[in-house]
Amino acid sequence: MRRASPAATVRAATLLAVVVAGCGQSTASPAAAAVLGIDWGRVASVERPQVYEETVAPSYVGKHPILRIAGQAMMTDLIARSAGGFAAIGYVPPDWHPTAWTSDDGSTWTLRAVSDTPFTFPVSLARGSDGALVAVGRSGSAPVAWTSPDGVTWTPHEVPVLGTDRTAERMTSVFATATGFVAGGSVGPELLDRHARFWTSPDGATWTPVPDDAAAFANSEVRSIAVLANGGLVAVGVVGSFQQPTGAVAWTSPDGLSWNRIDDPAFSGAILVSVIGGSPVGLVAVGSDLDRRNAVAFTSADGLAWKRAPDEPSRQHSGGYAWMTDVTMVGDQLIAVGTLQGLQRGTAISWVSKDGMTWQQARSAPVQEGAEFYAVIPGGPGALVIGDFGAPDSYVPDVWQTPAH
Repeated sequence: MRRASPAATVRAATLLAVVVAGCGQSTASPAAAAVLGIDWGRVASVERPQVYEETVAPSYVGKHPILRIAGQAMMTDLIARSAGGFAAIGYVPPDWHPTAWTSDDGSTWTLRAVSDTPFTFPVSLARGSDGALVAVGRSGSAPVAWTSPDGVTWTPHEVPVLGTDRTAERMTSVFATATGFVAGGSVGPELLDRHARFWTSPDGATWTPVPDDAAAFANSEVRSIAVLANGGLVAVGVVGSFQQPTGAVAWTSPDGLSWNRIDDPAFSGAILVSVIGGSPVGLVAVGSDLDRRNAVAFTSADGLAWKRAPDEPSRQHSGGYAWMTDVTMVGDQLIAVGTLQGLQRGTAISWVSKDGMTWQQARSAPVQEGAEFYAVIPGGPGALVIGDFGAPDSYVPDVWQTPAH
């Protein structure tokens, strides 16, 4: 799983909203039978925080108040619960406190309180072998983790860091292993250069930082972790600063305690934000090119050598932008999700593939207009995806499913 959204912690600056038209809860009605990964519909209901009313900033002296849509929040990751149903995490403006959602059937989602701690951003979820859920992210300038037995109640846990440099350190991805959890992230200023970090935990509550590797972790951030065919681990991420990434990077590890950096030439000009293992073609990683003009995909048998899927019109948007944010496997089909953007607002979109090299772009429906897809998992039945609509001015959380009903 993913996964921090590449802009997850800086979109706060753009969350002053205007009213967005066409945000009803109607579902798509394709003429033919709905197809997995191709046709999407909104789920029945998603409970949203009612914290935004029509307000006027204290410094505002004009005649037109700023309109803010009620219910704004960032939904950042989701996972299936072992006892059935699903859980998701995210955060709520205006003070950016963590929140969660649960659903017994994937169709109706209930908002759950996590804490009222401000400037706290959970961004990635994993489920342990005992069914416990673990979320990771950051609070202020420090990394933080949460555990939950069911997605309803959550307990925060401090995460130790290396050294005393607390400019900013964050967890951006967490993955469940046979013996516990491995998390990745970075240290460094929010918008500038970053240095990769890894942590391990037996239970999601007690964490140990992996010793720094000046060469392997240099100028990079971990975005996603997956399992290798041999039982080891692979991670992918981004090279360069947050504002000006310069390429992608991968790491492999036998145990999560030491990491070997892979600067494959194929990564040049790409950003990788999500990777999965266990597909018929091995590892599959997705992201975009540096300008987000092309959604990109890579495959690898072992995490050491990577092959980039040739650019194709299905992963481009003429005159605009296209990027993938996450990828999953349903049966023998890969489903990647992301966004197409022309002018101001995007269209949430997905792609399907059998081999990771050739991708078919899904149909878009009115329920996807003005929206962005962030994270996808099997379930629903079919697949579920979380995201927001109203971007880049508003971020109102929603859930979609495929095939559309």
